[in-house]
Amino acid sequence: MEIRTETRDGITIVEIIGNIDSNTAPQAQGTIMPLIDPNCLLVLDMEQCHYVSSAGLRVLLMIAKLLATKGGQCALANVSDEVKDVMEITGFASFFKTYDTVSTAVEAFQK
Repeated sequence: MEIRTETRDGITIVEIIGNIDSNTAPQAQGTIMPLIDPNCLLVLDMEQCHYVSSAGLRVLLMIAKLLATKGGQCALANVSDEVKDVMEITGFASFFKTYDTVSTAVEAFQK
């Protein structure tokens, strides 16, 4: 798994390349969690992430909870149907707003 980050108009965009599973969840957590500052706006670009295991879901939940305590927000972009299904079945979809593209997620934060 590879994680790339960029900042666009004060919004942190995290591109996740590869699956988030029990082997890669610690890397995802260790890379993304330190990016969360007070009032942070975070977009997770999931275009190249086609599988999220229970360990990956736990990391996503930790991100959402930390953002909530710091007054931040998180959106998911480019989520595959497979990952959407897992998030809906497990109830995780309610923790995140999802957008078809990173650009639409960024635009939503700017409004």
